[in-house]
Parts: sequence; C-alpha cells; structure tokens
Amino acid sequence: MNLQIALSQDSQSDKWSTRLAFFIALYAIAALLLRPSSFATLAEVYASKFIASTPILLIGGLGTMALLFGRDAPTRYAVSVLKERWRTLATVMAFFFTGLTAFSTFKSTIPFIVPYYADIWLADLDEWLHGAPSWELVHRFDNQMWSLIVLKCYEVLWFVQWFGTVLFVSLWSNRVGRIRYLWAHALTIFTIGTVLAVALSSVGPIYYDHFVEGDRFHGLKVAMDGLGHSEYAYYLLDLYEAGQTGLGSGISAMPSVHVGLVVLNALFLSSLNRWLGVVGWAFAAMIFYGSVYTGWHYAVDGYVATAVALAIWWLTGRLIHQKPHSP
Repeated sequence: MNLQIALSQDSQSDKWSTRLAFFIALYAIAALLLRPSSFATLAEVYASKFIASTPILLIGGLGTMALLFGRDAPTRYAVSVLKERWRTLATVMAFFFTGLTAFSTFKSTIPFIVPYYADIWLADLDEWLHGAPSWELVHRFDNQMWSLIVLKCYEVLWFVQWFGTVLFVSLWSNRVGRIRYLWAHALTIFTIGTVLAVALSSVGPIYYDHFVEGDRFHGLKVAMDGLGHSEYAYYLLDLYEAGQTGLGSGISAMPSVHVGLVVLNALFLSSLNRWLGVVGWAFAAMIFYGSVYTGWHYAVDGYVATAVALAIWWLTGRLIHQKPHSP
C-alpha cells in the first residue's frame, strides 16, 4: 500500500514537473519574441552573475545542510548530496535562469505595453488608508545606522534569501514539496511580476514626481538623498531614458515582487519548521517595511503582493499536494 502511494506521488510530481517546464518555456519564448535584443542582453548579464554567485551560495547552503543533517561526517554528507542531486540542481537552476531573464525582459517592456498610469490613484489610496503618505510614517524612525540595516536587508539579504531558497529546494529530497515550491515561485513571478505589473502599470513614490510631475514626493527624495541611498534609483531612470537594458532594468511598482517572493519564502519556511517560519515572517516584515522606506513602493503594493502570494501558496498546495487515491 505505502509503495503504491509513493509511486503515485512520484508519478504526480513528474507530471507537474513536465507542466512546469512547458510553462517556463512558453513564458521565456513570449519574452524572447517580444524583445529579442533585450532578452539576449539580459541573458548575458545574468549568466555572468549566476556563474559568480551560484558556487558561493552552493558552498554556503551545502555547508549549512551538512552541519544540520550530517554532523558526524559533514564533508562526506555534502559530497553525497551533491553527487546524488546535481542533475536536479542543474535543471532547476537552468529554468530559474530562463524564467528570471524572461521576467526582467517583460519588466523592462511594461511602459511599451501599458504606459504608466496608476500612480495617482495608488498614491491617493495609500494616503487614504494610512491617513498620511506611508513613506512618512516609516521615516519617523530615521538615522544612518537604521537606514543602512534596512537597505542591506532590502538590497542584499533579500537576494541571498531568494537565490538561497531556490538552491535549497533544488537539493531537497522531498520531490512533491520541491515541485510545489517551484510552481508557487514561477506563478508568483508570472502573476505579480508580469500580469499584474502590466495591468497596474506604475512607477512608485520614488519616481512619482518625475513621471507624474509636481512635488508630491519631494520630501521622500530629500530624505533618501540625505541618507545617500538614491544611486540605484538614478541608475534605473538613466537606463529607462536611454532606452537601454541592463542588470535589474525596468521600473515597476504595483504589486511588489520583493514582498511577494519573501512572503512565499516565509510560507515555505513555516511548512518546514515553526522557528524557521518565525525567522521567515520577521524577514518578510522587514522587506515590506523596506519597500516603503526606500520609496520603491506604496504600502498597498505590498498588501496586494502578500494576498496574491498567499493565494498562490494555497492553490499549489491544493493541486500538487492532493493525496492519491488508495486502490
């Protein structure tokens, strides 16, 4: 009985793995056909980043796994895991790379598909919900040290957690759990980062005055300039105005991909261990805060992203974690 259930689960995970491969392939093909030059440029940029960062994260991830699960012989454990699962690791990372390139291509194309239009009513809604611009509320606790902590979490640790979680899942022995997370990850990127980002085309508070005109967010600009954290915003704006594609290029606010992915990871960590979940949700709260603090997003961008990520996690659990019928 147990063997038959296990075989049924393996068959189910293989089926969903194949569907996921087709889904990502179609997503990438659509991006390639939409803007071939941008796709090629981004593929080249991300390839160099993957080559540089993957070994470092892999060593860190395998080392952590070895200390947790192979304390008696950590080196042997790490080598064994890599030897046993390197094909899965390579496959997952290849599709992750392809999906990321497609996502960035679509992101840089948003204003050509739907010109930015939603910022006025998003800013109005944000103020109505909070009684004041949300960036003003979070900047009440402002100093250089706190600013540095927030920025390092938002701009550095977020990427480490994102890539690190994907690497961990690619080495995870739970096949059904792995495919569930990868489907949830792909749907989060696709739904939040492409479909809704196009439908709700917006630039966010940090670019509001430039695109909408006026001085509604002049105080935010002064605050961020004073803290010395506006370089990346100017970099993206320069790429946009020059019509060029580069690392991280593309301007999009609603919904927040940063928040959506970190909420997804918090849900995943909660499914593994209660204390990991506590850490995951604490980090998600910091990223939500940082998304508003930096001016990249209105708070409502994070609310929508959180709701979508929760719905996707629930949906993938219903579809992929269904127990097979016993004979």
